[in-house]
Amino acid sequence: MGETKGPGMSPAGTPPGPAHSTEGERFHAIRALARGWWLFVLRGVLSILFGVLVFVFPGAGLAFILAFLAAWALFDGAASLVHALRGGPDPKGRNRSRTWLAIDGVLSVLLGIFVLVAPGVSAFALVLVVGAWAIAVGVTRIVLAWRTGNALLGLLGVLPVLLGIWLVLAPGPGLLAVIWIIGIEAVAIGILFVALGLRLRRVANDPHAADVMPAQA
Repeated sequence: MGETKGPGMSPAGTPPGPAHSTEGERFHAIRALARGWWLFVLRGVLSILFGVLVFVFPGAGLAFILAFLAAWALFDGAASLVHALRGGPDPKGRNRSRTWLAIDGVLSVLLGIFVLVAPGVSAFALVLVVGAWAIAVGVTRIVLAWRTGNALLGLLGVLPVLLGIWLVLAPGPGLLAVIWIIGIEAVAIGILFVALGLRLRRVANDPHAADVMPAQA
């Protein structure tokens, strides 16, 4: 008599191993991100524009630059929240990837609100706040990159973490110098966001990609 295979059993009649389970979770996470690939591209374009603005108008008023920084943070945070709302649970019904996206979004929105409502805060305090935000957001993206197995997303986390550590450990150069550094980082992150969005677009438009991890022979 043939051996009966239960639900979720491998062809050999044994439950799928941890490696297969993790692979499936990563597949579902990357498919969920791919549904909003255009948001990554839009975030990248706006990040590049912000960086270019800092370079092209270095003499612009500090208040104007900070207002644009706040708008950039608010949009970036809103985009992460939209991604979190559009995503679905993994095969086990958990929403870990959505949770990390939501944390990313909330942190960026809080930074934008802080910059808008506290324009009189000292440059030293603002540098520390931006540094702490960069570290926190970077860590959430690194965790999300590990969950999806995406190297580009990992770079999008490593860059903010490095910037944040530098700002927290050496806040002395002043706010204007920090804005230049943030402008450079914005261009670099914008390029990575666009590249990630275009790669996710290929995933979203792949007619052969199923909504579940295909069973392995």
